[in-house]
Amino acid sequence: MKTYLLILPIALLVAYSQLIVKWRSTSVEHTQVASFSTHLLRFLTDPVILSAYGAALFASFAWLFVITRLPLAVAFPVYIGVTFVMVLFGGWLFLAESMTVTKAIAALLILAGIALGLNSDV
Repeated sequence: MKTYLLILPIALLVAYSQLIVKWRSTSVEHTQVASFSTHLLRFLTDPVILSAYGAALFASFAWLFVITRLPLAVAFPVYIGVTFVMVLFGGWLFLAESMTVTKAIAALLILAGIALGLNSDV
């Protein structure tokens, strides 16, 4: 069970990267005349976006460590489920995205599924 806890920081890093990219990409000034390359240059020179990409890169290397110790058929759904729930609530808390009862119930069902999956594997 201890090894499964290693998935949490990986999911947190990926959720961070997704939330930061969304936040910065909507906060960078968009103009009708700016070309794709201009937008790309702004994103590639933004230190906050670079930190998000660095977090995602570090998470991918940490994931390599985790999947050598866990069955992929269990580790991957846990990782995706936890990341989805973190991004859902992070978007609500930090980006003022809508949180509906349906989304909250879906997140709870995902967490219940993760708990069931982990209990069946132990």
